[in-house]
Amino acid sequence: MTTLLAFGAHPDDIEIGCGGTVRRLIEQGWRAVHGCVTSGEAGSSTIDRATLAATREQEARRAAEVLGSERVEFLRAPDGLTQYSREQKIDVIDLIRAVRPQILFVHASSDAFPDHRVVHELVMAAVAGAAGPWYQEAKGEPHVPATILGYEVWHPLSTHQLAVDISATVERKLEALRCHQSQIEPTHYDEAFLGLARYRGVMSFTGTYAEVFEVLCTPLSLPAGLA
Repeated sequence: MTTLLAFGAHPDDIEIGCGGTVRRLIEQGWRAVHGCVTSGEAGSSTIDRATLAATREQEARRAAEVLGSERVEFLRAPDGLTQYSREQKIDVIDLIRAVRPQILFVHASSDAFPDHRVVHELVMAAVAGAAGPWYQEAKGEPHVPATILGYEVWHPLSTHQLAVDISATVERKLEALRCHQSQIEPTHYDEAFLGLARYRGVMSFTGTYAEVFEVLCTPLSLPAGLA
């Protein structure tokens, strides 16, 4: 079975950036796994960190279930990352080798939000590490994803190399996004991202709604599910 692995800095990033595309691939028979690097415990000024972490992990599980993803792996790095550690890099290597994805999703390289930028760097470094035998403490056999796609969250991409029509899955994307009630209630960003998907669909001539990606690594042709 073909497999995808989507990484996000926070529990809602995957649904925002690539939820429609993940659902589209799942409907075509792909297996999907989510990796949340932090539990988003800094995402409220009124809820204590431990309570919010538990809440957001549960929201992430519900959102993944809505999309049809197999599971969510929580790496539980501290929310508010300014750098990553060797131990966190090993954790990501282990997950890449365990899941062995053909497609890997991660924050785009141009994302200026600090946590997103660090997670992009962490995952890309781990991709290189997962490819070979250089980390004796890492588990599993080496693996290289065939395709790596960078998605947009708070900072829309100024240029993109791939647009995916999500017209048939945008409602499922929104349903998954709305599982993140701890974040949606104070800021209705689900509406903003519906607008962005509409803009992307129109301006890319792809469909009514679309998600766009930075192509970070790809074989000679993209998987058929993304065409």
